[in-house]
Amino acid sequence: MKKCFLLLVLIACAALAAAASAEAPEASSEAPEITSLCTFISPVKESRLNTFSLMTDQDVSTFFALKEKKGWLVVESPEPVWGVSVMLYNRYGRDYSYDLEIEGADGKWSAVARSKYLSNWHPLDEPVTRFRIQATSKERLRIAELRLFGKGEKPAEIQDWQDLDKADIMLLACHPDDEVLWFAGLMPVYADRGYKVQLAMMTPASEERQLELLQSAWHCGMRYYPYFIGLHDKNGHKNLERQYTMWKSKTRVHRLVTECFRRFKPEVVVTHGEEGEYGHSAHKATADSAKACLKYAANSSKYPDSAKKYGTWQIKKLYLHEYAKNKVVMDWSQPLASFGGKTGFDIAGEAFQYHVSQVKIGHYEFKPVGDHDNTAFGLYFSAVGPDTGKNDFMENIN
Repeated sequence: MKKCFLLLVLIACAALAAAASAEAPEASSEAPEITSLCTFISPVKESRLNTFSLMTDQDVSTFFALKEKKGWLVVESPEPVWGVSVMLYNRYGRDYSYDLEIEGADGKWSAVARSKYLSNWHPLDEPVTRFRIQATSKERLRIAELRLFGKGEKPAEIQDWQDLDKADIMLLACHPDDEVLWFAGLMPVYADRGYKVQLAMMTPASEERQLELLQSAWHCGMRYYPYFIGLHDKNGHKNLERQYTMWKSKTRVHRLVTECFRRFKPEVVVTHGEEGEYGHSAHKATADSAKACLKYAANSSKYPDSAKKYGTWQIKKLYLHEYAKNKVVMDWSQPLASFGGKTGFDIAGEAFQYHVSQVKIGHYEFKPVGDHDNTAFGLYFSAVGPDTGKNDFMENIN
């Protein structure tokens, strides 16, 4: 009798365990990349300088170009595709739009997603084995990187950008790579603390460097798409006024920076030093513009078009790199929980490696602290009183 009872108990326990196992959700796993399995079809005839392999080599300096206007690329996969990542090799400010289309039973194509940025992530509600990238732009669409994924969680390195309406802190940098060379751990540290950080760039530079910047910023924890003010990458050779001339006038530059401030409404802005670190005139003009536009952004009579569009805005604090007054020293050496215990210095150093074009040249390398101390800043302006802790850009900001 006891043996029968024990047998019944074991059977019941086994049944309960099986039921619990069946009801337990599967642990999410990273989606496998299936790009290498896919076949590409396009009316563009491949050539030595324009092959499909150039958009699957994980090199943002190369690309596959579609035909102008109505160019298209069909992708066929033996495995279900659940997510598509597309990086575009295109100049800032030009039309680089496309639709991601699925073919219906009637043979007609319909859009299920549209491009918005230079780097786009398209998760699919239903998996497909065939889809099309249909160019909708007037410019020639150039695909720098196309990556396809199966079922699972989006891999961490795949960019999925958002737009930001209101920033806590804005990093106003001049060129791609400046965001880590001179400001080191700012982005990863303040992202780790949960602040909304907006990266704004004075110059978009080249197509390649834009994509390098996106990779660097994403690695530093940025999730809001960087804002390109749109000035040409020209060097006034250490002369501030000449730099403004090369950027088509001081008035134009100040109008664009004021619009940037009003659009994102940052509580705090951090930017280059007045001496432009090693004397670069574009860095000097960036700092000079920030100082002027701090006042303009709050004045409705200054550049009224952007005031009407976005409203005026009073920035609470402005910090300049290596500013000699009201000094603050940032500690980028603390471990960051959201980066697996790595420090701001660690993450910035890794991010700099994404600037492959600059690493190859070898003019600069990322260094913790460095020749122009990337922990040293000064409070140029405050509407919320002086810093006392002198180690936090967001001090006194509620």
